[in-house]
Amino acid sequence: MAGKKRFNFEDIEVYSLAKALRESISLSDFRCEKQNFADYLRSMAIDEDKNNVAKVWLFVTHDKKVVGYVTLIMSQLSATFHPKLSKSTSHRFVPGILISEMATHIDYTGMGLGRLMIEWVVSIAFDLAKYAACRLIIVESEPDKTDVYRHWGFEPIEDFEEKRYTMFLEIPLR
Repeated sequence: MAGKKRFNFEDIEVYSLAKALRESISLSDFRCEKQNFADYLRSMAIDEDKNNVAKVWLFVTHDKKVVGYVTLIMSQLSATFHPKLSKSTSHRFVPGILISEMATHIDYTGMGLGRLMIEWVVSIAFDLAKYAACRLIIVESEPDKTDVYRHWGFEPIEDFEEKRYTMFLEIPLR
């Protein structure tokens, strides 16, 4: 970590996938720790974004290099999955936004980009909550990344491993 620059919001721009493609930002150079995430960005993401199944957001440096991305989908969790969830609603489900995929470029790990992307998703959730109910940020974590999400404040649901390592972060009311 010593000597590595830390990212902040002044270092990057967030692009919708559609805008990035219009501006000819290349996806081909994106490499990350897990090849399936890089493959998703280059293959399925364009169709899913265009068909409004998932929305892909790219984190791009000022020299137009994609250093990370996050894919967002509307979702919900059963209020029975965790005691905190059942306290937040009288409904059967708690609405939220699902981080479907999130990855950082392998050359930029350990520079705070993941934390920055989570902060951006939280800001999106606050904005969304002005128009539609949104109380949670949900993630189905890769098993080896659960400690990172816990560090960021995410909590595992009950039957955590059987339910695809699902975790949530409550969005505080404003």
